[in-house]
Amino acid sequence: MMEPWNNATLLAPPIHTSKIKASFDSSELKHVCDNVIKILSKQSPLHKEGALCSRFIYKFDKKFRHDIGYRHFKKVYTALKRYLKINYLKDIENFTSALPTEQDEYYYPTRQMLEYVLVKLVTFSKIMLRMNVCAKQSAVFYLNRIKRGETHWMCLMPYALVSRIWSISKVLLQHSVQWYTNLHKYVDKLQYKGMRHLPEGYILPEDVKLWLGLEGLDNLGRFEWSEKKYTVDPTLMSNEDTDGFLNILGFVSQLNEDEIVLDKHEPPVVGIANSQQLQVPRLNSIDQGEVVCRESFNVLHNFHNKMKYSKCNHTFETVINTLSLQEFIDKEEVFRNDKNKLSLTNHLSLMQWHALKKALLNACSIVGNNKKIQRKLKKIWEEKCLDYL
Repeated sequence: MMEPWNNATLLAPPIHTSKIKASFDSSELKHVCDNVIKILSKQSPLHKEGALCSRFIYKFDKKFRHDIGYRHFKKVYTALKRYLKINYLKDIENFTSALPTEQDEYYYPTRQMLEYVLVKLVTFSKIMLRMNVCAKQSAVFYLNRIKRGETHWMCLMPYALVSRIWSISKVLLQHSVQWYTNLHKYVDKLQYKGMRHLPEGYILPEDVKLWLGLEGLDNLGRFEWSEKKYTVDPTLMSNEDTDGFLNILGFVSQLNEDEIVLDKHEPPVVGIANSQQLQVPRLNSIDQGEVVCRESFNVLHNFHNKMKYSKCNHTFETVINTLSLQEFIDKEEVFRNDKNKLSLTNHLSLMQWHALKKALLNACSIVGNNKKIQRKLKKIWEEKCLDYL
């Protein structure tokens, strides 16, 4: 059987009042209900956070669907939707409207109404707890990404979002536990009227804080690997900055001395042919070369191609068939990439050059006489290249 607090189709009982023999002071009960209404009616920031979550998920769901932190982020959004769906504010308002006034002080809301309010309050507490835990787990992954500098701008926004949701949900969770404790003591004072609303044998929890397991709330949702502690060398710990700097230098020099001692104790390298130690040249005798910038390297790399194409006559008049056209396009591509003065299409943009190249290749694909193709190529060249000068 599904628990009533987990049943989304649980219907509210009818709004009725019943006369009780021994009346009690309802001012405290009304004060608790007014406090609930006052706090829940000011949760527009949580609604705005839900709207931001939905937009973030809509935009980046495909890109980050395999990210673990994003999956916990989606669980937070699912809990937010459940919170907006239960509409607990309306239920508590209906119960408050049935509380007695000074004229009819013996007529109180039915026990079914109060039990339904408490069941919905347990649902509200469960959702807030789920939201709090998932937000904390999601924040762990996003904070680690921020520390590593990965996708910095894509982690700051969801991290700030889940941090705000975590703080709001924690406050509402503490309020809900207090509301449940104050309302539960009035269950035995009210009377049933009509059929019982809850399933037979179901008992409301007396201590909802114990039922939810909120004693270790700060430890819920933590990962063991996220709390790993690293040991620091005691020589690096110092109160003054200067002493710490000297300690770091001493620590590094000690490491270098240890490496030198290890190198001295290494056995000599023995050759296979003459069993003599190999002569390793010193670092000073090795030619370290000369630093070459990237632009100079590209010039040297493309020097052969430039020399090859600079000797030939690069004009469009040499294009008479498909082979000559392909050769002309290859040369032009090299000259355009190198920004050479021999390029005939330097005045064209990249899109215009691609359009010209496509039109020339399509014209050569048509079967026909070479003179006819040559005339057509010349016409395309004039329209798509020379007319832009």
